[in-house]
Amino acid sequence: MPFHQQIQAKMDTPEDSFDFTPDMIEIPEIFRNSLDKKPFERCISCDKYLLEDGTPYVIEKTIRNYKEHNVSDVIFEYAICMNCMANMRQAMSKESLEKMEQYFMSQVDPLERQLQLLNNETLNIEPWISHCMIKGTAREALDEYQICCQCDGKNIVFTIMPYMVGGQAMEEMAELLSAKSRGEIDDFMDNNFGLPPELEKELGDFKYVLI
Repeated sequence: MPFHQQIQAKMDTPEDSFDFTPDMIEIPEIFRNSLDKKPFERCISCDKYLLEDGTPYVIEKTIRNYKEHNVSDVIFEYAICMNCMANMRQAMSKESLEKMEQYFMSQVDPLERQLQLLNNETLNIEPWISHCMIKGTAREALDEYQICCQCDGKNIVFTIMPYMVGGQAMEEMAELLSAKSRGEIDDFMDNNFGLPPELEKELGDFKYVLI
C-alpha cells in the first residue's frame, strides 16, 4: 500500500474520524506533462486511460535545480494508476516498506498537515509544495526534489498530498531500502526511461525513491 494510503488509513481510525470530503481542483500546470503542458493521459505501466472521473492515480516528478543559472529541469515525470503502484510495492520487500513508513510517520503529522493546509479557501497548491515536507527546506534552496500528487480523472485531490520531498530526505529514505527493493526501483526506471549514460553520469549518486 502506498504511503499516502497508509497515512490516510491511520487518519480514518475512530478517534480521528470526521465528516470529510476531499477537495479537488483541475490539475495545475506544475503537475502536467512538462513538454506539452497537457495532463498525463496514460499510466506509465499498463497504459490505462486516466482522465475519466473516478480513476485514481498518482503523478510523480523529479526535478533538479540549477541554482547558479536560476533554472530548473524535470528529470523524470510520470503518472501511474493505483493498481500498478500497488503491484510495484508488493514486489518490494516488506522490511523496506515498513522502515520507510516508520521514517515517514516519525517526521510528519499527516492530520495536522492536512488540516493546516486545507484552511485555504482558494486551494492554492503552492503552500503544499513550497518546502520539503520532511526537512522544511525551501524548494528553491534544493538541488533535487520530488513532487507527488494524487489525482482523480482530470482533478488533483487534496489529502496528505500533494507534497514535495527534497534530496536529503530522499537519500535518507533510499538508505532504508534493501537490495531487492533498490533493484525493483532501478528496474522500473530502466524499463520506463532508459537513461542515457551522460544523464546517469550527471545524476551521480542521486537515488530516486517511490514516495
